[in-house]
Amino acid sequence: MIGKTVKVKVDRPLGSSHPDYPEHIYPINYGYVEGIIAPDGGRTRRVYTWG
Repeated sequence: MIGKTVKVKVDRPLGSSHPDYPEHIYPINYGYVEGIIAPDGGRTRRVYTWG
């Protein structure tokens, strides 16, 4: 993935609250790259974005 262009889906934008912990406010955009599976075979890889 390093050096590649990917499309990121931001599902928790800057300033939004965590669905299970509403007191936690995301200080950055948080999302994922669709189709990428984590090494443990579970959830997709998460991405933090700036800008």
